Order: sequence, then C-alpha cells, then structure tokens
Amino acid sequence: MNRKRIILSSDADLRIFMHPTRQNILHLLSVRGPMTIKMLATSLSASSSSAKHHVLQLAKLGLVEIDHKEQIHGITATYYRRTAVEVSIGAEQGGDRELLAQNLLREVEDGFFTYIRKTPIPPAHFGADMRTGVVHLTQEEADSLNGLIADFLAKHEENRDGTLPFAYALLAYRA
Repeated sequence: MNRKRIILSSDADLRIFMHPTRQNILHLLSVRGPMTIKMLATSLSASSSSAKHHVLQLAKLGLVEIDHKEQIHGITATYYRRTAVEVSIGAEQGGDRELLAQNLLREVEDGFFTYIRKTPIPPAHFGADMRTGVVHLTQEEADSLNGLIADFLAKHEENRDGTLPFAYALLAYRA
C-alpha cells in the first residue's frame, strides 16, 4: 500500500510538528476520530483560538484536514481529522530530530505503563504487551518485514465501528 509521505526536512516544519500541543491534537484525532475546534479546545483545556491556531499549523503541513461539516444549533461545525499520511522526520541526524523521536517514544511508553498499572490482571483479550529480542534476517527479509508492518498499520489507522485505538511504537535497528 503506497501512502503519501510527508518529509519534515526544514527546521520550521519540524518545530511545527514537535510542538507538544500539536502532538496532543494529532493523538486526540487518532484516538477519538474527527473533532471540532471546540471539542479539541475542551480536551486540551485551551481556548478555541489557540486550538484553531495549532490545527491550522498542522493543516499547513498536510497532517490535518477537514473531515466534514455539520449544522449544530444553527452553527456550521467543522470536524477535522488526522490526514492518513506517513510522516518522516528526515534522514539527517541531529538534536531536534533525536529529541522528537525521544518524545514520541516516551509518549507511547508512558501510555503503556499507565495502562498496565491500571490493569494489573491481564484481560481476556489483548490489551498491552511488549516484545523485545533479536531476529536474524537477510536484508531482503528485513525490507519485507518493514513493508508488511507499514502496510498493516496503514490499513488500520482509520477509526471504524467496532474498533479500539491502540497506541504503538515499533523500533528496529541493525544491531
């Protein structure tokens, strides 16, 4: 499955993406689905003008888009969704990109530990797990595994009836 890929190569784009409020917005839209500016502002304990500013910054990068509009009590409400794109922080190594990667991994890690603290007895169905280890792959097998994971994740990132949101962080490197 080929998805559009956005490469954040400029420092300005990276700063827009890295902002903690914008990361929270992207997370909320991923977990809850389409939301209005008012809904986002309430969830963020922020003003509507602040939430709108951050949403427009994300839209400028192509990370957020309008999902639909509804009439609510005579007012047109615009619902925004996270755009189904792959985000790359660029190939260059450096402080800001490393900091962004650390923050994104920490968010998933914090959510994981919060979940397992709140759910001490494993539920009947999968809730959380962590797998670590080393696998031995040819370069072709590594490329294939990466493609399989990317395709699976892309096919399941849209909120559908009967689905639950699962946050993830997959990390692999040549040891």
